[in-house]
Amino acid sequence: MKILEFFLKPLQLINRFTLFICKYMTMSLVAAITIVVCAGIFWRFFLNNSLSWTEETAKFLMVWMVFMGIPLALKSGAHAAIEALPNALPQKSRQALYAFIYMSILVLMMVLVHQGWFFALNAKNQETSTTQISMMYVFISMPVGAAFMFLLSLELFVQAIIGIYKPNKGVHNEMVKYEKLS
Repeated sequence: MKILEFFLKPLQLINRFTLFICKYMTMSLVAAITIVVCAGIFWRFFLNNSLSWTEETAKFLMVWMVFMGIPLALKSGAHAAIEALPNALPQKSRQALYAFIYMSILVLMMVLVHQGWFFALNAKNQETSTTQISMMYVFISMPVGAAFMFLLSLELFVQAIIGIYKPNKGVHNEMVKYEKLS
């Protein structure tokens, strides 16, 4: 148990940093999407000369925004969940269920990082239709976001394993709530 607790501290520090990055990247991407969409509306309806790149750029920025926002949603407990089952279980069983859930997420994120990386590399020579940038820059968001999710899920998995033996240190709904990152 001491090994897991020792392993948990640096992982929490790394995740605090990655969540900080995700938070400000997501806010920046929302701002960029807003500016791009507003520019497209302004040019189309007020200057009567539409910009060809705004729709495509907004879509690609939104893809990045989603993959940067997913780890924030996991940490804050904002993903869809059925809480009736975990709440009905005794504390140790609840922690075992959380460990299973986070292990499942870890496996899925490993697949997403691996397949997303190959998907991005295969798109290296494809270019977007209006901005003429490589699609690799859009698709690389998948393995980057999945890697952040993997790290966060690993922390929560370790915390759940610790919680099986020490219930007061396990993953609780209160502990998963969004922490102040700044």
